[in-house]
Amino acid sequence: MPNGAVILRPGVNVEFTPAFNEAGISSCDLIRFRDGLTEKLGGWTQFYDFPIGSTVRSLHAWQDLDSDRWLGVGALSSLSVISEGVRTTITPQTTTTNPAVDFSTTNSSPTVTIVDAGITPSTLNTIFISTQVAIGGLILFGVYPIATVTGATSYTITASSNANATVANAGAVPAYTTTNGSSTVSVALVAHGLAAGDTFYALVSTVVGGVTVSGQYLVQSATANAFTILVASPATSGATVSENSGAARIKYFITIGPQSAASGYGLGGYGMGGYGLGVAPATGSGTPITSTDWTQDNWGEILLACPELGPIYTWRPSTGFQTASIIEAAPIVNTGMFVAMPQQQIVAYGSSVIAGVHDPLLVRWCDVSDYDQWTASAINQAGSFRIPSGSRLVGGLQAPLRGLLWTDIDLWSMQYVGPSDVYGFNKLLSGCGLVGKHAMGVLGGAVYWMALNQFFWMGSGGPQPLPCTVWDVVFQDIDTDNLEKVVCAVNSSFSEVTWYYPSASGGTGAIDKYVKFNPLEKAWDYGSLARTAWIDQSVLGEPIGSGTDQFLYQHETSRNADGSPMNSFFESGYFVLAEGQEFVFIDMLYPDMKWGTFGGDGDASVQITVYTVDYPSAPRRTHGPYTMTEASTFINTRCRGRLAAIRIESSDLGSFWRAGRIRYRFAQDGRR
Repeated sequence: MPNGAVILRPGVNVEFTPAFNEAGISSCDLIRFRDGLTEKLGGWTQFYDFPIGSTVRSLHAWQDLDSDRWLGVGALSSLSVISEGVRTTITPQTTTTNPAVDFSTTNSSPTVTIVDAGITPSTLNTIFISTQVAIGGLILFGVYPIATVTGATSYTITASSNANATVANAGAVPAYTTTNGSSTVSVALVAHGLAAGDTFYALVSTVVGGVTVSGQYLVQSATANAFTILVASPATSGATVSENSGAARIKYFITIGPQSAASGYGLGGYGMGGYGLGVAPATGSGTPITSTDWTQDNWGEILLACPELGPIYTWRPSTGFQTASIIEAAPIVNTGMFVAMPQQQIVAYGSSVIAGVHDPLLVRWCDVSDYDQWTASAINQAGSFRIPSGSRLVGGLQAPLRGLLWTDIDLWSMQYVGPSDVYGFNKLLSGCGLVGKHAMGVLGGAVYWMALNQFFWMGSGGPQPLPCTVWDVVFQDIDTDNLEKVVCAVNSSFSEVTWYYPSASGGTGAIDKYVKFNPLEKAWDYGSLARTAWIDQSVLGEPIGSGTDQFLYQHETSRNADGSPMNSFFESGYFVLAEGQEFVFIDMLYPDMKWGTFGGDGDASVQITVYTVDYPSAPRRTHGPYTMTEASTFINTRCRGRLAAIRIESSDLGSFWRAGRIRYRFAQDGRR
């Protein structure tokens, strides 16, 4: 009897029918491709012994000046760092108060004293005044560090200019007056300094005369102590109402310094291995923030972390601070940020124009090597640029040779050009917007990302669509209500780019599936595995990902799924046994496999199943599964048909396999 052979092409194709996908692979899970062959995916082990406590959205690894290695972990309810198995929670804390306006100024001085019974002040804290307060010829509005503590409930800040009067325990917020049937609202605010055409910001929503004053407005006319604005609809009555009922609104960004020597060592973690629960979470007069997402980077040994639509925080290992600290000069509202090269500058995107007013298309950057300077001038390289297309900036990263920014519909480059423009912005491609801020990655000098209904990549030739042979699996099943959760995971060691995404069939809104591309093999595959955040190989070694179980896992460190078997498999398309009316009988199958790693034990146990059909749409007959090991020489199959497919799978512990050439013995078996 003659022998036949099938050499399977690398890559999975679900666009073709099984019969059309001859010598191809049609379905799989937990596999990869190397040198044209299919093998079991690498396994993973726990990186940290305890769950983080909420879903992780961002990971970042770096090393400090003492050569200690750190992992920043941005989760829904915490920001923490891990080093040598010990986790320290550094979640920023905030609190918001609405005190009666009790401000004091001194003539010709920028110092302002504030009394607020709702807070225990500290010079480590920063405040954000969101109701404009008029006092002593000043308008206090925006971010101010606390300069000095003057009492149990009082402190000073430094205004941007000197007061022109000495005023004690006073001040006023804007007062709005409406006229029945008119869209014009008069705003009383002493020494406001605005002129017709300027912008007035009302950050605390106020209902007056049947209309709502909230957002930003063009000043229509102005006098020294009042001005007018236009609201969206006519008032239904005449009334006067002060913003926030006449009270100030102050948000405190609370930083907690090092623990005192007598405060103990925390709840565990004396060094290697993480024997306890890490350092106890910091406590103070605020509430730890929560965030739907984070972006992280590092500025030398300093960790940078930005919660979704929040400010940018810093944390330096050597200071011992228990919470991350706000960068006071940086935009207070940001979609995300990254550190740009070749100059060291933080680039914030989707940033606030002034105070807390969010502009979803605004890009801002700090001065070179100085993240405390964000105001552009002739002697620095800080600046800003508003992307003129799209609805919002979704994500950004420092790619080779340039920064890249994605809106919901297109891709922009920001190329460093030096003073005075600093950066040149160019739209590279439309119709390729990013689905989520973590849905892009860099591998081998090329950038890959997921758009709404397609994958894209960009190398030296510019951005272009990335053909996908598993498009149906991904885009016909992706949960479009949770696209912002998509995570791009680069594994440089194996030249792989993976996207973890939530499926509609899963029905939970959580990430549960993945699709993977190997640019060297030009091969796609897919499967079921959840990773909510990821970093490529780093100072901490092999890639680290976070699971929906809130544990962190280091990949390529095992042949197992954190101590459990990996259920890896692939199934081929049909290969033709006979054309026309003839049937073929197969009585033997010869295994051709690598049964272990080089120099290791060849102890893999693999199951092979053969499927045969008479016609492509006919019910298939199942033969097996047959168990094969390194000692197996052949398998008696005794099956017949015109088309056949093969499934190879394994679920044993600690094994590795790679499939080679599939050979079989056959004979013509007539027409019936």
